[in-house]
Amino acid sequence: MAFHCYLWHGDTATAQGPKRDQLCGDLSLPTPPVMTGDWLNKPQGMLQRKARTAEEAVRWLEEAFDQHAPKMAHSQATGISHADRFGRALSGLKSGTDLSWGFPLVGSKYLALAVIVVG
Repeated sequence: MAFHCYLWHGDTATAQGPKRDQLCGDLSLPTPPVMTGDWLNKPQGMLQRKARTAEEAVRWLEEAFDQHAPKMAHSQATGISHADRFGRALSGLKSGTDLSWGFPLVGSKYLALAVIVVG
């Protein structure tokens, strides 16, 4: 298995607004997709890393999450313990389950993180 790691940071209106299906449903646009598996069909520039192991993918996920956590609502950043959040992510990825997380950020911004299991 391989693990494709994606990150999108942009306006909340794009990710959650009334035009979400139009903007995110267009696979040619660099926006988070409506369907998790469609990350693979988005522009290649959105791919942040190709990890060889679930552990490597979770390390990337943890770095990306931690970088943006100060801009999250306190409850989103701390509502689940770090060990539980990333332990569950690792378990899911090892079992072949794709991962997709989304977080509203301060300033009407949004963060989408995804790890797609390939192969």
